[in-house]
Amino acid sequence: MKFEAEPFKSLFELEESVLSYWSKNDIYAKSLAKNSGGEVFSFYDGPPFITGMPHWGTLLPTIAKDVIPRYQTMKGKYVRRIWGWDVHGLPAENQVEKKLGLKTKKDIEALGVEKFISECRKYVAETSLAWRWYIDHIGRWVDMENAYRTDNLAYMESVMWAFKQLYDKDLIYRGRRTSLYCPRCATPLSKFEVTMDEGSYRDVTDPGVTVAFRAEGDDVSLLAWTTTPWTLPANFGLAVDPEAEYVKVTDGEKRYILAHQALERYGDLDLEIVERFKGEKLLGQQYEPLFPHNAANSETDYKVYPATFVSMEEGTGIVHIAPGFGEDDSTLGEQVGLTVLETLDDQGHFKPELGEPLAGLYYKKADPIVTADLEKRGLLFKQESIAHSYPHCYRCETPLIYKAQVSWYLRIDPLRDELLKTNEQIKWVPEHFGSGRFRHNLETAPDWSLSRTRYWGSPIPVWETEDGEIFVPGSIEELEKLSGQKITDLHRPFIDQVELTLPSGKKARRVKEVLDCWFESGSMPYAQDHYPFENKEVFEAHFPADFIIEYTGQLRGWFYYLHVLGNALKQSAAFRNVVTTGVLFGTDGRKMSKSYGNYPDPKATIEKHSAEALRLYFMSSRVMQGEDMAISETDIRDSARALNVLHNSFRYLLTYAKAHSWQPAEAQSTDVLDRWISLRLEELIATSQASLGNFDLPGAARVIRPFIEDLSTWYIRRSRDRFVAGDAAALQTLYNVLVRFAEAVAPVLPFTAEHIYQTLTEKESVHLANYPTADEVSINEQSDLLRLMDQVRSIASTTHMLRSQEGISLRQPLSSLSVKGFTDLENRPEFSEILRDEVNVQQVDFQDKADEGWFRVNVEGGMIRLETKLTPELEAEGRYRELIRLLQDARKKAGLVVGEKAALTYFTSDEAYLNIFQTRAKDVATASGLAGLNVAESKVGLESSGDEALFVKFDKS
Repeated sequence: MKFEAEPFKSLFELEESVLSYWSKNDIYAKSLAKNSGGEVFSFYDGPPFITGMPHWGTLLPTIAKDVIPRYQTMKGKYVRRIWGWDVHGLPAENQVEKKLGLKTKKDIEALGVEKFISECRKYVAETSLAWRWYIDHIGRWVDMENAYRTDNLAYMESVMWAFKQLYDKDLIYRGRRTSLYCPRCATPLSKFEVTMDEGSYRDVTDPGVTVAFRAEGDDVSLLAWTTTPWTLPANFGLAVDPEAEYVKVTDGEKRYILAHQALERYGDLDLEIVERFKGEKLLGQQYEPLFPHNAANSETDYKVYPATFVSMEEGTGIVHIAPGFGEDDSTLGEQVGLTVLETLDDQGHFKPELGEPLAGLYYKKADPIVTADLEKRGLLFKQESIAHSYPHCYRCETPLIYKAQVSWYLRIDPLRDELLKTNEQIKWVPEHFGSGRFRHNLETAPDWSLSRTRYWGSPIPVWETEDGEIFVPGSIEELEKLSGQKITDLHRPFIDQVELTLPSGKKARRVKEVLDCWFESGSMPYAQDHYPFENKEVFEAHFPADFIIEYTGQLRGWFYYLHVLGNALKQSAAFRNVVTTGVLFGTDGRKMSKSYGNYPDPKATIEKHSAEALRLYFMSSRVMQGEDMAISETDIRDSARALNVLHNSFRYLLTYAKAHSWQPAEAQSTDVLDRWISLRLEELIATSQASLGNFDLPGAARVIRPFIEDLSTWYIRRSRDRFVAGDAAALQTLYNVLVRFAEAVAPVLPFTAEHIYQTLTEKESVHLANYPTADEVSINEQSDLLRLMDQVRSIASTTHMLRSQEGISLRQPLSSLSVKGFTDLENRPEFSEILRDEVNVQQVDFQDKADEGWFRVNVEGGMIRLETKLTPELEAEGRYRELIRLLQDARKKAGLVVGEKAALTYFTSDEAYLNIFQTRAKDVATASGLAGLNVAESKVGLESSGDEALFVKFDKS
């Protein structure tokens, strides 16, 4: 074996070389073929938006999406990895609107739906080339060439099938509900859509107005507070807490009613309490309407009602109720029969019937007009500005409103018990997400608003006759049969033109809405395989998924929708194991933003520090345990340094194997350091396998750097003389350790593992190997070996600290180290010898008693005492070792390789150095690899102009 590795200038350059090798030799395809026909490990990939750019938030989970499939493949499983593209919805529409200069939904209608859809097709026609670069260079294996797309005809047909199944189960209905609505996009949004990310909520300043509602039959006004004065024209009720205490107060002229607890918020006003009573006294109280309407119901409107949602933490404790403009308002209004007045059109403008000055006005511009009108009529009690968090459209950033609207909904209540039950069967990592936030989402989720009054998306597959008969097809074949047309496109406006002749003989036209794009994402397990129209066996082998991963926002997003549809369609959870990551923030702890400049460029970071530095950094971090974290380039750089240490250890083996013409052979070493590092490796393998098998990525990644440190700074450093001498046992041990280490870390460090494994074994790829099995017997039987070596290292660490405090170099030998409290070490001379050599003392003494001058070792209560007094002999030995270090440094500067002989010319003005050259010339020559030793009579030719005590020059010739 040649034991030569291709040199590289940087870790990134190494990764480029490995990427080229993988590509030329189809290693990914071979890894799939290796286990083809074997046990399936199913993985679902949450699709990014097709024209979005890769960023830190997508790189984090995509690394984990590579680690687990690589591991399962090495365990003999067949793991297909299909990329997916999210294509439909507002993201594409908003970008096309910007491109075409369209401001509103009316502008789209004026342009023409067909032309708008055509522009959407163009926009999503090609993926960003940046994705391919990032996915390759981060080391991820995934099939991007055969990716599924949500706008593909086959995918959309499976979505249609899913809708049909739910409709046939009476889970889908059309109804009027109040939900979040974007007036700019003119479409409803689901609450989960908006609450997925904190970025959808923004701090805004709104008017906070306290309005006086005059009670009928009594000279008193009920005070209600709101930050949305524009909803007051739609007021039809007030709500109170029947159990709370309310007070009647006076300012000396007028009387008002509000909650006693709220009175402190009006401390700037001179109000005197004249009566106290429970809220129940107010129930049924009639009041004068602020804005009288002909549509009002005289039996129910303009009265006070009880409600559990009344809060005493803000406002007056009396809530203004505008059915149709709030979830609680609408629920209460429906319960007691309040009138619902739709004051706004689809674009958020007041309807003409509101009259001047509101008619045609955008709702946010109505606040000062409504307030001024109330003030003029003496109904404005107090006005202030309120800073609070308010929901905005996650795509166009428009402030949202709650608006009553007709939509298609999926019933959640019939599924709720099953959703909760199957959630108990899912392994959540971390566990608390499943039992906490996700369970809470399932317990409180409202019916799912499925329809969007937009254009670019899968159609709501509902056809309706003029007299209201509903028909829901479940396939393209069914559509073609009832329409007599060939269906090649399910998008608007083409599908809108498809008229069906129902079995009843009636003509039916499609409703205009399209599906929420989350319905498409939730349908991914079925639609990616065009189930049930083909690939039934493939689908059944891969459902439910064995593994998915995304960040915490998907607890309300993809995770939730997968779970709902899995239970609704298959009475099953859609996934068995899920990892939930935290959120990455910028280097300053704020949201990552180009304007803040608070994060390093991802591509430049990969090129500078390597992809594996990112992989090791991210997989070891707390963000993989569901905690939020600020990105740190310093920590990424530290991971790169650890990898360089590993490669240095690898090159160390190559150097001495080549120098001594060594070849690997099967042999067991009895040397304690060889046994120790081999056992440390088995410990790492056991931890890695257990962690990866339980989807604990930090558990597998965090053991890597400590092992690299142990290998380099303890095992190799403590065995250096053996390597220099060509000790076969040491070389064999290091060879075995590096090969098995490469196999163990291959899922996390695929480039480094490949480079080391191929070089040492000359096999095709580490990723075609089986994952190593830890020698549990050795770990159990030799646990004392690990424990005792830990003791030695702890003692050595404390000793080094004492040397540092005394200013004594480690190269300076000392006479003795006394040790107390480590009885197991006393009878193990092999460990004592390692300790003696490490701390550079002539002898290690074990004692029973400790007097003055002893220091505690932070392990098992042991203590040590270091003799720091120097004799002339010890000082001389220290100078000798210092001289050897200087000469070895000079060899490196001269470019001499290990084993290469050279002549040394020296000049010194230091008598101690001169004495060593004269009395220990043979030792110096051996330790420094000299072919000759010459004394210079002067400094001529030594290329030095300083006053150093020693000048040396190596001559290869």
